[in-house]
Amino acid sequence: RAGERFNNNKKRNEIMASVATFGLSKIEIKKTEETEDQYKTLGMTYQDSCMLTQNEPEVIDHYAEESDVPVVSVSKGGKVLLTFSIMDADVDALVELMGGTKDLESGAWNAPDVNPTVELSIRVTPKSGLQIEIPRASVVAKLNGSFSRSGLFLITVTATVFKAEDKPRIIARPKPVDA
Repeated sequence: RAGERFNNNKKRNEIMASVATFGLSKIEIKKTEETEDQYKTLGMTYQDSCMLTQNEPEVIDHYAEESDVPVVSVSKGGKVLLTFSIMDADVDALVELMGGTKDLESGAWNAPDVNPTVELSIRVTPKSGLQIEIPRASVVAKLNGSFSRSGLFLITVTATVFKAEDKPRIIARPKPVDA
């Protein structure tokens, strides 16, 4: 009986120790070769725009002529994407995400003729739960502006998670206390 009570309490404590990850405190980026202390935010994230998703895995079934049931299945994990929109992007954020140049005299952004390949490290810090770090991602950003009373000029960012050389492709850790 005492052992049974101990196991029930242990299960209850394990359930209470579970972590729910929700909300968003900040999204930070840095160039992949920069150090941890060089992460920076590019602006405020538009409400409900930050999503981390994984495509369905691709499953290939191999059959024998003698059977309608697969002999072996091989699966390949689905691509992982982080998408979000920045609602107060400045010229520096446009250069960082979309390439081009900043005119030093006027402060204007000059868009590139060819979209560059941008690789960044990204860190997503929630209000509560697990902080997500993506050490290497290919980032594509696009202009998404609505010039109306109810509209807003946004920069929509899509980051495709890549394999990192010396780290896992995604790191989920408890949110730091000071974040």
